[in-house]
Amino acid sequence: MQTQFSQTNIIPNTISPTADSRSVSIIIPCFNESEGIESLSTKLLPVWQQLNLIRKTELIFVDDGSTDDTFAQIQHFFGEQAQIVRHPKNKGLSAAIRTGFIHSRGDIICTIDSDCTYDPQYLLPLLNLMNRADVVTASPYHPKGSVKNVPPWRLFLSKGLSQIYRIVLPQKLYTYTSMFRAYRREVLEIIPITYPGFLGLVEILVEAMLHGYKVAEYPAELQSRVYGQSKLRVARVILSHLRYLAQLIKRRAVKPKKALVYK
Repeated sequence: MQTQFSQTNIIPNTISPTADSRSVSIIIPCFNESEGIESLSTKLLPVWQQLNLIRKTELIFVDDGSTDDTFAQIQHFFGEQAQIVRHPKNKGLSAAIRTGFIHSRGDIICTIDSDCTYDPQYLLPLLNLMNRADVVTASPYHPKGSVKNVPPWRLFLSKGLSQIYRIVLPQKLYTYTSMFRAYRREVLEIIPITYPGFLGLVEILVEAMLHGYKVAEYPAELQSRVYGQSKLRVARVILSHLRYLAQLIKRRAVKPKKALVYK
């Protein structure tokens, strides 16, 4: 039997008094994001400072083989406040997250978009929900979530894939494709990332559910990026998801552990 909790689409300005004191690592993968680093610092640093009031919080940037001056911009705007790890060449999003995790020390691991398509302020309610879940994901396709100025083709792809996963999987979420998440450390220690790029993000969430971990969604607003260009390769992404979905359908013959899904 699934247990559900309703969440409002309001970003609190302060940390909930019920928030715990577990340490947090915030991983920010970057690939040619030079233009947006200043804007990211304006939005992320106040959140980091607020979190540090009650729990140890570290920022980990993974420069995934950028060919522009992303690394220099991170150094300039975040200085000694962040740890910066560099890939000599681009390895893809899921590899960057794995690298960030290897260098992390937090009890809770957060992954966020460097382009601020999700406001970093959403980290606060996501972390508050970690008191009753193993994974919390931002969810723009939740009935109380929203989408703003996102290109129709990208919305169709992301929302369409989430709807297909919702049909195939026994535990139902509204959004499977968001990278903006918080994980209990054990989840990323147990769940391997075997797929490259964006599919690896879905793989983590799906495999966590199939292993019986508790998953929560927080209604969030997804906005179009202001700086830089999307790194999404549409045809490649669609084919990779379809192959993974085919494998999941075959695995449905094996009944997974029961997972509680908080919405």
